[in-house]
Amino acid sequence: MSIGFEYVLEKNPDYLLVVDRTAAITDKANNAKTVLDNAIIQQTQAYKNNHIVYLNAANWYLTFGGLESMGIMIDEVKSAVEK
Repeated sequence: MSIGFEYVLEKNPDYLLVVDRTAAITDKANNAKTVLDNAIIQQTQAYKNNHIVYLNAANWYLTFGGLESMGIMIDEVKSAVEK
């Protein structure tokens, strides 16, 4: 399913958990931050409450599926929502 910024605003999430695929497969960091830095996303509760969380792209995109990486991923999300 492909979604746009308007869809995100319509759903108005409390948190946005972001995996930057470009950062995982290239040396270009912060691509997702650049893409999400726009007026539509800035209207969401996630943005207003500083709840846009950029997850470790390597863990989520490259090593997904292993037991050890799953534990790391769970801990990463838990830390994000407990702040």
